[in-house]
Amino acid sequence: MFNKRALAFGLFLSVVTAAFAQDLKVSASWDNIRAHPAPLPVIGELQPKHSSLDQPSLWSVGVETLDRGFSDFSQFSRYIGETGAGYGRLQSGWARTEKKKGKYDFSWLDEHVDGLLTQGVHPWMCLCYGNTLYTQNGTGLDARVFSDGPVMDAWLKYVRATVRRYKGRVSMWEIWNEPDADVNLETYPLYANLFVRTARIIREEDPSSKIAALASCAPNRTYIRQAIDLIAKAGGLQYVDYITFHAYWQIPEAIIPDVKDLRKDIDAYDPSIRLMQGEAGCPSHLEYAPSVLRDIDWTETSQAKWELRSMLNMFGMRIPYSVFTMVDLKYDWKLQCMGMIRTDLKKKPVYKRPKFHVVQHVTSFFTPDIVPTDDILVSSAISRDLRCVGLEKNDNPVGCVLWFGGAIPTSSLDRLMTDIGIIGAQFKDPVYVDLMTGYIHDLSGSLIKGIVGNSTQFSNIPIWDCPVVIIERDCLSMSKL
Repeated sequence: MFNKRALAFGLFLSVVTAAFAQDLKVSASWDNIRAHPAPLPVIGELQPKHSSLDQPSLWSVGVETLDRGFSDFSQFSRYIGETGAGYGRLQSGWARTEKKKGKYDFSWLDEHVDGLLTQGVHPWMCLCYGNTLYTQNGTGLDARVFSDGPVMDAWLKYVRATVRRYKGRVSMWEIWNEPDADVNLETYPLYANLFVRTARIIREEDPSSKIAALASCAPNRTYIRQAIDLIAKAGGLQYVDYITFHAYWQIPEAIIPDVKDLRKDIDAYDPSIRLMQGEAGCPSHLEYAPSVLRDIDWTETSQAKWELRSMLNMFGMRIPYSVFTMVDLKYDWKLQCMGMIRTDLKKKPVYKRPKFHVVQHVTSFFTPDIVPTDDILVSSAISRDLRCVGLEKNDNPVGCVLWFGGAIPTSSLDRLMTDIGIIGAQFKDPVYVDLMTGYIHDLSGSLIKGIVGNSTQFSNIPIWDCPVVIIERDCLSMSKL
């Protein structure tokens, strides 16, 4: 049985160990970002919070591909709790667990599940991919979904053993990963069958657990509708708590219409089914090898901007979000550079990218008591695509998030100074929070032109292609510089 006292001691020990361990190198790009704050008086900075099993969270981090050894959990696990995320996504690895028919070795997965819990992070697990003991359909991303028969029977036995072992430790089970990828694009009947049969086993073993379907690319709305329709006809909607999708779009805001349309699609079946963004990230530099978002001249700065915008887009639609990924992944053909932590060819952490720090800023600031609202708007004379997500706390309007969207994030640290009006909120003591740098800036005195009706007018506010927050001072905690 899972020992909470042992977990509490393990969490304490990990925090103490991390405090005395030598930290990573400092990122030159992060130093440069911090050296270029917004042109407003700095009065403090956001205080990162360590992950805690007792604190509700909107945010998850990706700890995927360990089943194939693309990263080394033992070398980066102590940094996971520093992100402040409440959840961590794992992949189960049937082929790594069952190397002899009927014999399961979960020792490697125990390390990852218990390691996340020790860091104060709830694991959620994707059950996916094949096993060469039973099928040649693949053991990784290109694995083909299988039909009923000996392979399915062996899969279900494996699923039962896995869920039974981690009941009470894994918060949600996701069934397969990107089944609508090219190799499986026309196999939605196979996926629907796999989902229903797998979900039934999960509920038998762990009735209180959550179950997620699809882990769809893009998302592929046609594939999702086709699969969900067959799942519904088989009586399987009772098992669907979440539909997960992945978001790798050059312009983060471009996905919003598709997600809203997907929400309408799912409402036609069951409005209680929630959406979750289960993977999203972009590279930190130009990549040519086969990968998402390749052939774009990314930098660590534009990567951090992309992640912030992607996270806030989903927050604005009340959709939980998982950041891909904790560390760079050493694939057979390349070292992928999407990690929050830069690693070397030996999978050893080198330094924390700006992406790591901005994730800390989001998880510490956007706690469940801060919720989005459509009742707060922004007005401005500028012609650029100015995005606004209103913020409420305890049913009261308290601020908004602002940024320029509609284009691929740049590497520039320049801001545009502009006058704005925030409609639907009257501020008493507002501050400006830069989610990139983490600095909190004063907005008192001459910066506030005055309150007009149900709006507040501001002059000379720095806006750029990266989210910033204007919010009442008493809604946040800050550390002094």
